[in-house]
Amino acid sequence: MCASRNSPRRDFLKTVLAAGAAWSLAGRAAAATVPTGPPGSLNSLLPGFDRLKPEDKVRRIERLTAPARVHPTGIMICMPYIAPEGLRAVRSSDFEGMDQFTFNFGHQFKSDTDFFTNENSLTASGSHLAAQSIRFLATGEQEALTAARVAYRSIRIVYEFGVQAGNPGFLGKPFHFEYSVHTTGDQYLHSLWGLWTFLPIASPDEQKEIRAMLIAMADYQIKVDYTIFNRTGGGWNYRLDPTDYNAIMAALVAAAYKVSGDKKYRDAYEFVVRTGQWQTKRRVDYIIGKIQDGSYVARPWDKIAGANVEAGEFAHWEQIQHCQFTAISVAIIHECVPDLFPAEELRRVLALWWADQPVGFDTERWDYLYWFIVSAKDRSWRPVELTPRLPREQWLGGHPMLSFASKWVYGDCLARFQWTAMVVARHCPEKRKEAATFAAETLRRLQPRHLVWISDPDGRQVPPEVNYFTRFLSSEVPESMIASYWEGRRLKLWA
Repeated sequence: MCASRNSPRRDFLKTVLAAGAAWSLAGRAAAATVPTGPPGSLNSLLPGFDRLKPEDKVRRIERLTAPARVHPTGIMICMPYIAPEGLRAVRSSDFEGMDQFTFNFGHQFKSDTDFFTNENSLTASGSHLAAQSIRFLATGEQEALTAARVAYRSIRIVYEFGVQAGNPGFLGKPFHFEYSVHTTGDQYLHSLWGLWTFLPIASPDEQKEIRAMLIAMADYQIKVDYTIFNRTGGGWNYRLDPTDYNAIMAALVAAAYKVSGDKKYRDAYEFVVRTGQWQTKRRVDYIIGKIQDGSYVARPWDKIAGANVEAGEFAHWEQIQHCQFTAISVAIIHECVPDLFPAEELRRVLALWWADQPVGFDTERWDYLYWFIVSAKDRSWRPVELTPRLPREQWLGGHPMLSFASKWVYGDCLARFQWTAMVVARHCPEKRKEAATFAAETLRRLQPRHLVWISDPDGRQVPPEVNYFTRFLSSEVPESMIASYWEGRRLKLWA
C-alpha cells in the first residue's frame, strides 16, 4: 500500500533521486547561463520578461524555478534564495547581520535555514504537482509528466516520514528534510490538490499508491477528530473551525470516499460539514459579525498593526487569501459527492468567496498587501502605515515579519486568487467573465517581482534588519501561474 511495504526504504529513495537527477542538472546549467544581478531581484534572471506573451512567461518561469526547487533528498525546496548567481538553497551566511529566528509557532528549528527551505515543502510540492498535471492535460508534453513525478515523489517521501513514525496519513512539515510533528491545514490542502489532479494521468502503480495515501490521510484525520497538532503542541480542531479549514477536511474524506467507495468516508463528510459554515460565510464575515454584536476581542495582530485600528475596524491577518483553500476544496467535494454538494451549491459558494478578490488589492501595482485595516461598517479597507517593531518576546509566533506592520506585499495572495479565478471560471458561469478577465490581466502584467514571496514596493516598507525576507522565491506563485495559464487554455479563456 505504501513504498516502505512494497520495497526497501533505500530502493525507494534511489528511485526518487534518480527521477530528480535530470532536474538537478538542468538547474545547474540554468544557474551557469543566466546573467548575474543584485540579491533579491529576479529581473536579471528573467531579462525581457515583461515583453513576453503569457505562454512564453510561464515557460520561462518553469525553466528557471522548477530546477531550483530540487534537493538531493528528493523533497522540494519551498523558497529558493535569489542570489547573484541564480536561485539556490539559502545558507546561514545569507542572514549575517540580520534579525534571525529559529523558533516559529512552537517549532524549534535545527538550522536557521529550515523555515525557508522546508516550511512549505508540501505546499510547493502539491502546487507543482497540480500545475504540471494540468500542463500535461493541456499539452500532452511528456516533460510535464516528468516534472509532475518529481513533485509526486516529494510528497511521497514526506508521507513516508509519517508511516515510519507510526502515523500513516500524517503530513508534517519536513523541516531539516526530516519528520516533524508540526503541520497546518494548507499542507494537506495543496497535497490533496496535487494528488487529485495527478491521479487520472498517473500510472496504475501510482494510482494505487495515491488511493492508499488519500485513504490513510482521511483515516488519520478521523482518528484525531481532524485536529492539527502544531505550534506549542496544542490542538487546533479543523472540524470545529467553521471556515475553509473545515472545507479542507471535508474534501479529504470526500476524496477517500470517491477512491474507496467505503460509506464510512461519506458519513465522515456529512459529520464534518455539520460544523462548517463556509457555505454561507467567509472568514471576514465572522470577524465583522463579532464586531457588530460587540463580542469581538482585539487580537495580537491588531496590536501589531498599531494604535490606529479604530472602533469598528480590525487588522487583516491572513484572512482574505484563504479563498483558494475553499475553492480547491469545494471543487473536489462536488466531484466526489455531487448528490450531497450539487453544482448549484458549488456555484453559489464560489461566487461568495470570490467576492473577496478586491480586498487588500493594489490595482495600480497589481499586488496584494499583507497588512491592511478593514471596516466592519462597509467592508472598505485601507493600508497600514509602517509601525514600530515590537520587542522580540512579542513577535507573533516568534516570526520577525510579524513584529511590525506596513505596506509590504505578500506574493502568495496573488497566486491564490489567480487559481481561484480558474475554479470560478470553470464552475460559476455568472462570474466566468470577471474571473477570466482578472486572470488574463494578471498574466499580462506579470513581472519578475510578482514571483517573490515578500516584496517591498517602495523600499521603505521592510526594515533593513529583516529585508532578507524579500529575497526568496514564493512557494506558490510560479506554480499557480503555470497552472492557471494551462487551465485557461483548457477552458478556452485565451488563445
